[in-house]
Amino acid sequence: MSFIIMLFFMLSSWPQEQPAPPLALTLEQAVELASQQNPSLLALAREIETAQGQTLVDSALPEAEVGLELAGLNFPGARQVEQETSFGVAQTIPFPGKLKLRATAGRLIEAEARLRLQKARLLLAAEVRKVYFRSLFHQKTVEILLKNLDLLQEIQKNAMARYALAAAPYSDILRVRLEIARTRNDLLATGNDLKVSRQELALLLGLKGETPLVLTSSLEQQPADWKLEEWLARKRELSPSLQLARLRQELAEVFSQIVLKNRWPDFSLGLFSPSKKLGATGLSFGLSYPLFSRKRLTGEKILAEAEKQKALFASQAAERFYESRTRQAASSLAQSLEQIRIFEDSLLRETEEGLEKALSDYRLGRLDSLNLMDLYRQASLVRLEYYRALYLYQSALADLEMAGEDYE
Repeated sequence: MSFIIMLFFMLSSWPQEQPAPPLALTLEQAVELASQQNPSLLALAREIETAQGQTLVDSALPEAEVGLELAGLNFPGARQVEQETSFGVAQTIPFPGKLKLRATAGRLIEAEARLRLQKARLLLAAEVRKVYFRSLFHQKTVEILLKNLDLLQEIQKNAMARYALAAAPYSDILRVRLEIARTRNDLLATGNDLKVSRQELALLLGLKGETPLVLTSSLEQQPADWKLEEWLARKRELSPSLQLARLRQELAEVFSQIVLKNRWPDFSLGLFSPSKKLGATGLSFGLSYPLFSRKRLTGEKILAEAEKQKALFASQAAERFYESRTRQAASSLAQSLEQIRIFEDSLLRETEEGLEKALSDYRLGRLDSLNLMDLYRQASLVRLEYYRALYLYQSALADLEMAGEDYE
């Protein structure tokens, strides 16, 4: 028995894993953290280094060849001759312009890798923004429902007091209790939505799902006064997708020039020194001409022309896709902003004032519980829809930032 007690104390005193401390994050910090820890972005960053290395490989001279030549092999039955050995080195030199074009193509591929990384960062930032504000919306909904519960409990106390004075029927108490039960169910569902959205955000940030997050940005925040048309023009100028489309056209044109250069011969220069005549260094010169490679050259030309056409069509498609998505996103943003103005101009204030007056009238016996519950539901719905409109505005802003960038 004493052994069991000792074992219990040992296990209870064993150091337990401490829960992770809460991590406070603004929206900007969340985006930065996601950019630093997202595996896809890290892989794309390595692709830039890969492209840089490949450029160096493709634009380098071919390897030199060191050779040993033995002349004067004496076969049985043949006249015997003096043997001589020559030692030399040869270097293949591509036709002028070939290496420069390959280096140009390599630099374009490096730029393509950078744009892909920039595009992925933009898409990730927009996704983080949407999930961040979705989580804030669920958090705000939980706060509103908790306030509603406090209000309903106050109404229930008033109903019970009036019932005790025979000033209200028992059905008033039942109505309030049913509303309390419904609100608690809504609170449970919203709490689960909040948990899921926090887990999604933690996943985007590269954190463990159980890491507690404290979101310090406000759902009500709106961008500073900015002109939409100027912003859209700037966005179009800096769009990674449109830059990628134009760059791929340039790359296809460079590949076409490389194909034309491949029709020209490469050179080979060599120096040789015979063993019998030291100092009598010889020079060799050769051409690598595609004399029997007409089929390959024709195929390369067809491929190059096809790639140019594909790049042109893809660029046109990217332009149309970008314009369509941007117009849709701008329209959604304007609509969501208009919804917020409707709430803020008068609806919120009038609804709150109406509910306060209804509560006062109910206490004084001027309003029955049926009408009070109706006004309560309307006021609760208006508050929730207002914050939903704020969330939809932030989501529409994220959609506008990434509009047209999801084209592949």
